[in-house]
Amino acid sequence: MTWNMVHFSEIESLSVSLQFLAFSEAYLESAGRLCGILAASPAESTYPKGAVVLSLTLHGIELFLKAAILEKVPNEQFCGNAGHDVEHLHKRYANLYPGKKYAFEFPFRDEEVVLVNPDPRILEELKLQIAEHKRATPVDQLHRYPRDIKGNPWQGGFSFEASSLVGVIEKVQEDIARLKELIFNG
Repeated sequence: MTWNMVHFSEIESLSVSLQFLAFSEAYLESAGRLCGILAASPAESTYPKGAVVLSLTLHGIELFLKAAILEKVPNEQFCGNAGHDVEHLHKRYANLYPGKKYAFEFPFRDEEVVLVNPDPRILEELKLQIAEHKRATPVDQLHRYPRDIKGNPWQGGFSFEASSLVGVIEKVQEDIARLKELIFNG
C-alpha cells in the first residue's frame, strides 16, 4: 500500500484569508460530492447523511464569508455566536463589499416577511418569537447534532432532498469561484 500523507504545510504560507478560502472550497466540494452520490442513489439517502451535506454547505459558506472579511480586515475577530451566524457574517461581507458585482445569494437564508399595516403589538411579538426561535435553533448546530445542547429535539420540521440541493451547491461554488477572482486575485 502506498501512503499519501498531506500536511498543513501546503497552505501554511498562504495568508489567513486564503487558508479560510481553501477550507471553504474543500467543504463545498465535499458537500457537492456527497450530495451527488445521494442524488444518484436515493436508497442511500438518509436524513443523517443529508444533515452532513447541509452542515458542510453552511460551513463552506461561513468560511468563504470569513475569508472575504479577513481579506479586507486581516485583524477581524469572529467571537461568540456571531462568529458562526451566517446571516450576521453576510451582512458584514455586504458592508465591506458593496455593489452588485460582489453580491451572491446563499441558500438557507431567513427571509423577512413584509406585513402591510401590521399591529405594532403583533409585530413586536412576532419579532420576539423569531429571535427566540433563532436562539433555540442555531443554524450552525442544527445540522451537526440530532438534538440541542440540553438533549431536547430541535423544534421545527427538518428535511433533506438531494436532487434539488445538488444544483444549489453548484451555484454556491460558481458564485464563490467568481468572487474569488474579484476579491483575492484583484
